[in-house]
Amino acid sequence: MTLKAQPTEHTFRSIREMVELRGGERAVQRFISSPESGTSLSFGMYRTLVLDLAAALEDRGMRPGARVAVVLANGQNAAVAILGIMAAGAVAVPLNPRLTGEEMSRLLAHSGAGLVLSDHLHLDRLPAAMRRADPHIIEGGEAGNPYHLFRLDGPSPTPHVAAGDRLPAGDDPALILYTSGTTGLPKGVVLTHGNLLSNAGYVVNAHRLTGSDTALCVLPLFHINGFVVTLLAPLLSGGGVVIPRRFNVERFWHWIADCGVTWFSAVPTILSLLLSHPKPVGIDTSGLRFARSASAPLPVAVLTEFERRFTIPVIETYGISEAGCQVCANPLPPLPHKPGSAGLAVGNRLKVIDGQGNHLPEGRVGEVVISGENVFGGYLDNPAADREALREGWFHTGDLGYLDGDGYLFLTGRKKELINRAGEKIAPREVEEVLHRLPEVETVGVVGVPHHLFGEEVVAFITLRRDQKLDTETVRHFCREHLAHFKVPSEVFFIEELPKGPSGKVQRRRLRDVYHRITTQSKEEQQS
Repeated sequence: MTLKAQPTEHTFRSIREMVELRGGERAVQRFISSPESGTSLSFGMYRTLVLDLAAALEDRGMRPGARVAVVLANGQNAAVAILGIMAAGAVAVPLNPRLTGEEMSRLLAHSGAGLVLSDHLHLDRLPAAMRRADPHIIEGGEAGNPYHLFRLDGPSPTPHVAAGDRLPAGDDPALILYTSGTTGLPKGVVLTHGNLLSNAGYVVNAHRLTGSDTALCVLPLFHINGFVVTLLAPLLSGGGVVIPRRFNVERFWHWIADCGVTWFSAVPTILSLLLSHPKPVGIDTSGLRFARSASAPLPVAVLTEFERRFTIPVIETYGISEAGCQVCANPLPPLPHKPGSAGLAVGNRLKVIDGQGNHLPEGRVGEVVISGENVFGGYLDNPAADREALREGWFHTGDLGYLDGDGYLFLTGRKKELINRAGEKIAPREVEEVLHRLPEVETVGVVGVPHHLFGEEVVAFITLRRDQKLDTETVRHFCREHLAHFKVPSEVFFIEELPKGPSGKVQRRRLRDVYHRITTQSKEEQQS
């Protein structure tokens, strides 16, 4: 069983064409709302701002195909900037504003970006050397917060060609996104207009989005989930989107009620945080159709409790940057959405293979591989990674899982994150699922750390819900009741916050650094 991707109302050749058509069809209909300022943009206003920015960038020497970095957090400026660059036929390179100057400079150099677009509110996020330069000032959609455009590569050496003389096409690069680097240094994922439009269509189809829907975007637009799911998909479906500056657990349900939100996309950590904070009394969220979970596996205990408490279906999905975002999605009711499953393939082809590339039958765990119009054609200047990931028309995700008899995908972990304890292979997610059953637990991260006898040992890091207490022996005793002895964490650490990537996904690689720091400090204290 699969969720078939139905043809959308229009087949667009480029992001620019979609902006222009939607802006004409729905000129006065509200598209983007900013709850902190109480301002909004209609589809027509949004089209004008996007095309005006594209023209302004062209006037300042930007060439089609040029790479333009965007250093902005969520807001109207970011929503206009990324699509304005694409509309001009250039390639947007959104960067996390929270990166250090050194990290940002490294990605700027690797991406080959010749221009950097930020705004007045984010100047302090730029590398120090760049802040000393004189930028071009361009008015944007936010009053009192103009864009600042910095040139990195000097004057354009080739004649300028206006975007209107050569409009972007489906196979033109539109976006370079850097992976979060959970298993190593970030890689640049190059996505075309066609990749992005295909995936936005898959999201619309999977969730039955219409012009009557309004999304709440609490994930960053510099991440594939926030950008495709809660900006491009509403633009494609003709619906609205509410974009606050950042997620705020105290304001979340007020945004849902006050802005008429019908669905939202979040990560498991956000859903768990919402469970730690009571929903305000008297808030009317009856218009909410579903919650969408993505970017990391959703613990069954969190899904079950969220549905019980807030009485809306939680639709778990699976997506990756290399596929333009969504790969699988659980269907909406009345079709079953299965707890613990990433859902059915939508739009793409998917199979599970063994180490020799053989197709595995249902129930057998192997590597998930995919193909489709949404799947990218390669990483930026990284042929070795291309050879490893792209083989015989299939993208090898590095994710492990199995398909059940109905075609639902169940993810079990990452190939590179399996813990090898004395030859026993342990998936961190299996241990995390058990720990999430403890009502005191808010978030969990499980990793393997070096061990002199077993090679690796299982270690758990836990953050607790507000005003809750838990001790190590209670945790280990609970695990012994539900897991084989070799899967029980040998050590349990209670910490205030787990290291996460920009999408909210726990970064297990960094948890090993946390472990090293804690154990080193403990040894030093014992010796002193």
